[in-house]
Amino acid sequence: MGDLETEAKKFAGKKQKKVSEIPLTARIYLAGQALTGLLSGGATRSDEIRRAAYDWADYMLEEK
Repeated sequence: MGDLETEAKKFAGKKQKKVSEIPLTARIYLAGQALTGLLSGGATRSDEIRRAAYDWADYMLEEK
């Protein structure tokens, strides 16, 4: 059968992979937050978007 409960049980039984071994730093967190805004603005070049997200994160972490 292909009902939802059977599918959910099959999924729950699978061994989950680790997402990442990289610790979540303030810089990575802030870059992720900036990324949300950049993507909502319609940007499409991934290399430019990534650089801009980290530029914003670095700016937010600067000591004033």
